[in-house]
Amino acid sequence: MIGLAMLWYLVGVLADAGAGGMVTGTAAATGALLAVVLAAVNLLLRVVTPANLRVTGRMMRERCRRTGVPRHRDPDAAGRSRPRAPTATFAVA
Repeated sequence: MIGLAMLWYLVGVLADAGAGGMVTGTAAATGALLAVVLAAVNLLLRVVTPANLRVTGRMMRERCRRTGVPRHRDPDAAGRSRPRAPTATFAVA
């Protein structure tokens, strides 16, 4: 019974509001609904996304340390052939 009385009260308020009030109320309700939907989507994505898929700065530093840096050796050292640049003539196979 209280729900029906509230409904009639809401209809009476909306009838007295006029066209401008209706547009303002609709815009406000749409904005609030959009904010609620975006918040719900954000919460769902946080819950659904596993923590191990998120990459943090600490994880990136650890990966860099694990990969290591290749040792740069002297190309003119004894027993090494000097790397050659490409030439204008093609190599004969």
